Order: sequence, then C-alpha cells, then structure tokens
Amino acid sequence: MDRALAMGAEVVGGLDPCAIDRDPKGHLDQVFALAQKYGRPVDIHLHEQGEMGAFSMELIVERTAALGMQNKVTISHAFCLGASDRDLVDPLIDALAKTKIAVMTTGPASRPAPPVKRLVERGVVVCSGSDGIRDTWGPYGNADMLERAMLVGLRNNFRHDADVEMALDVCTHGGAKVMGLKDYGLTPGCAADLVLVDGESLAEVVVSHAPRRLVVKRGRVVARDGAVLADAP
Repeated sequence: MDRALAMGAEVVGGLDPCAIDRDPKGHLDQVFALAQKYGRPVDIHLHEQGEMGAFSMELIVERTAALGMQNKVTISHAFCLGASDRDLVDPLIDALAKTKIAVMTTGPASRPAPPVKRLVERGVVVCSGSDGIRDTWGPYGNADMLERAMLVGLRNNFRHDADVEMALDVCTHGGAKVMGLKDYGLTPGCAADLVLVDGESLAEVVVSHAPRRLVVKRGRVVARDGAVLADAP
C-alpha cells in the first residue's frame, strides 16, 4: 500500500479491523499512518455487525478526531448502523456527524443497512455505489446509479417523493461530496456529465426505469437510446 500511494493511489483503504486482522489498533495504526504520510483520505469497509462493528466504528471516530481528518474519512457498508438497538446506533450516528465521517451504503438485500434518512437528517453525508459489478462478489451490479437509488429506496422503505429524491441525492450529490468533486451538478460551469430521461419528477425517474435517451460524459455524447457510442479504451 505504501508503494501504491507513492505511485499515485488516491485513497487508503481498510477492512474490518477486528474480524479480519483481529488487531484493530494495529490495523488502524497502519491505515491512518499511511493517510497522514501521503495526505490521502481513508475508506474503511466495515462489515462487522452489532457490538463488534460499533467498537471498530468508535475507534475510527477517535482516530479521525485526534488526527483532524474531518471530511476525509468514509466508512463503507457500516452494517452495524443497521442494528435495531437505537441505544447502540444513535450515539454512533451522532459521533459520525460530529467528526464529519461519511457513510457509503449499497442498500444491501441480505445484511443490516444503515438508516439513510436518519443519517442524512443528523447531517451525515451518505453516498452509494454498486460494490461489485458483474463479478463473483456482486453479479447484480451494473453501475446504474438510477437503479441503485431505487435499491437504496427499497431497502429503506422510502415511499414518499421527498424520500425517493433523497435516495437519488445520495447516489449523485452524495458521492460527489465524498469524492470532493468541485464541478459537479447541473449549473453553468459544471462538468457536462448528465443522463437525460423522460419523467415528470425526480421520484418518477427513479422508479420508472425510463430509457436513457442521452448519456453525456465531459460534454461528449457516449450513449443514445440505450446504445453505447464510445469505444472502450
């Protein structure tokens, strides 16, 4: 990892400090030391559930605060936040908000999922992604963020338009915030990255599976009416 960062890797990754390495202190020592050495953000995939996951999350929060790495740490999956015990989860959400640690969720079908609405309402930045994309880890992934917004909405039992729009915001602006993109959005001067679909509202766009009439990347049309126009590199 040290060599990869020296060669230009942009993020330091970590994984289940207790369950995988069985050495949470040593694991986080290494991850945060590399982040400090190279001035890189941190993303720790935390699949640990219940009290074990809460313990690891508390350690990550402590490191983030001690090193002044607010807005530079993301916890992905964060299954422990899906626990039914509010006395366990609510203090963790408050701690994440205080230290400005972001949360990534895929809206998983078979694991406890972080409560997106509670996180957002407390001020935690939430983003989403496909995790695996048609591989042995995640054969259902396809990098379609409109579909992912629907899955996040389903997993969180979102029914009202405003909540469905929140799921879309998580899958668009949430990711841009976590990655620190400065030119993201649909205002003049932003990068021309956009998808054009038919729909009377953002909520309808998420739930209707409308055909993608136009896909534009950096001002270049790369797909039209479902057909890819750009050649793979």
